[in-house]
Amino acid sequence: MSREAREKSSFGTYYIKQIGSPDVNLFENDIEREKFIEILKKAKKKFDFKLYAYCINSKDSYELIIFDNGSDISNIMKSINISYSIYKNTSGKLFKDRYKSEMITDYYHLLNTTKEIHYLAEDSKWNSCCEYTSDNRKEDLLDIEEILKVFNYKDMDSVEAYKNYLNEEISEEDILCDKDMILCDNIRECIKTKREAEIKLEDILDEKGYTYKELIKNKEERNKMIKHFRKNSTLSLKEIGSIFGGLSESSICKILSK
Repeated sequence: MSREAREKSSFGTYYIKQIGSPDVNLFENDIEREKFIEILKKAKKKFDFKLYAYCINSKDSYELIIFDNGSDISNIMKSINISYSIYKNTSGKLFKDRYKSEMITDYYHLLNTTKEIHYLAEDSKWNSCCEYTSDNRKEDLLDIEEILKVFNYKDMDSVEAYKNYLNEEISEEDILCDKDMILCDNIRECIKTKREAEIKLEDILDEKGYTYKELIKNKEERNKMIKHFRKNSTLSLKEIGSIFGGLSESSICKILSK
């Protein structure tokens, strides 16, 4: 039977699960888990992908959420698994089968999947939950801010809001004013800083023949522009609001939800 083709995109975010073989423990001890973390770091440096979450389950599997950043997810996973197989150097089959993958297309799905991974072992040092909820972070491993930037909830800081989210005291609907917001999946064109956004806005205004003051006064056109920047940037609601006349995060939320 032929293998089912994996769903891919040119720039995609994926939930990955790799299950070990029943014949060999994938992870025997913390030394092996630490080695796997080192392999993840090296793969990140080589392929320049983003890692949003991970969980190294007790002995038999691991889970990842990866934004491939233009690299091929198959090559990323092949590199990780071959490197770990070489390290283990076992005579038996190390992996039960190919890794399982699922595409993540919007922030609602991303938050929900991250929470599911963090539910697995909230207090484990081999689960990225501990890095989201404390200052104990592994340097150059996780891209936490990509998740926490959407946690603009009341007066809580993002870490406190995330803890409440894990405890189900707040929901995805509370956090995301624009539930169907897609991930900025073309990283080469994605606006990543406030300064980049300001320059882009100046260029758009020049093309349209508007002044900045005219844009701010024209709420319909301003709101279209706000939605455009939300869709095509990694900026927080606060940053977007500051670009468009100092609007509050709640005001931006109301505009995006219309």
